[in-house]
Amino acid sequence: MQTIPSIKDLKNILILRGEGSLGDAVLSSCSYREIKKFNPSVRITVAAFGAALGYLHQISYIDEVVALPVRRIIRPNQRWLSLILAGLALRKRHFDLVIDSSAKNFYNWRLFKWLCGGNDRLLDFVHSPVPFGSPLEHAGRHEQAILEQLGIPRPDPSYDLPVPEDAQTKLDAFAAKNVPHGYLLLNPFGSISARTLNPQTCTLVASTLREFPAVIVCMPSQRAAAEAVLRALQAEKLTGYVYQTASVFDMFALVRGAKLVVTPDTSVVHVASGFKKPTVAFYKSYSAYNAPNNTKAFVINTDPADVNLFEQNALFQAVASVRECL
Repeated sequence: MQTIPSIKDLKNILILRGEGSLGDAVLSSCSYREIKKFNPSVRITVAAFGAALGYLHQISYIDEVVALPVRRIIRPNQRWLSLILAGLALRKRHFDLVIDSSAKNFYNWRLFKWLCGGNDRLLDFVHSPVPFGSPLEHAGRHEQAILEQLGIPRPDPSYDLPVPEDAQTKLDAFAAKNVPHGYLLLNPFGSISARTLNPQTCTLVASTLREFPAVIVCMPSQRAAAEAVLRALQAEKLTGYVYQTASVFDMFALVRGAKLVVTPDTSVVHVASGFKKPTVAFYKSYSAYNAPNNTKAFVINTDPADVNLFEQNALFQAVASVRECL
């Protein structure tokens, strides 16, 4: 790899996102802002896929978003032909620098990076000459290390979470009618079923925080499951509502307006961290790397097979701690 030039000398950067999740994109959002802050004229192109795409399109510091031919996650030996074609197309654009904002080291992903032009100038987590220190560091430290290599001192690690006017107006109308004095945001849904809170767990959590009405956030495809949670709450005489989102920005507005947040390990954890919201987070596979970057967040470690299997005392302790942050 050639010597990486200073950020002030770059004109055209390609950032490759090897993670398709919204949460990982939120963690990386500081990078785009800090690059533009130090070189307002540089053009930033981000190649991404999955849930991250809609969010990245709304980040003002990104000049262009390119959709990669991947649906949800990069795996070994996946989509070789389509990645080769995408890499060749990007190579023609002669980027000054290619940044891989992930830790993927599969052969197909490495070939794709090389085809994009990364054989000449590449910054990534896998081959970085700058040590990241302990593997127990948060993922945000990796983003900072890449920025530091570009000559950006002491980068601001805060996240960018835009809330468009229509999303805020929708929430304001809902809140004025149903929860004018505040609410607990209850997100039952994880990225997989083993990370999803069942109605019994949701009821237990809501009963320990019954001073707040629960607002259950869901996407359209999750509506039936959210209503099952609502019925479980109502059976215990707990107040609850279902809030269906039309975009990730509806969710951003809902998190920003909440008194506190309860969620499994998913993007909502990181969005709540961005807004510094008191949070109870359920993790079946916990590490400092994917932890909430939020001093007001309290993690409940659960059984690795099922996020609904945990010690109730851990919940009560987390709730007691989160109350102190209100």
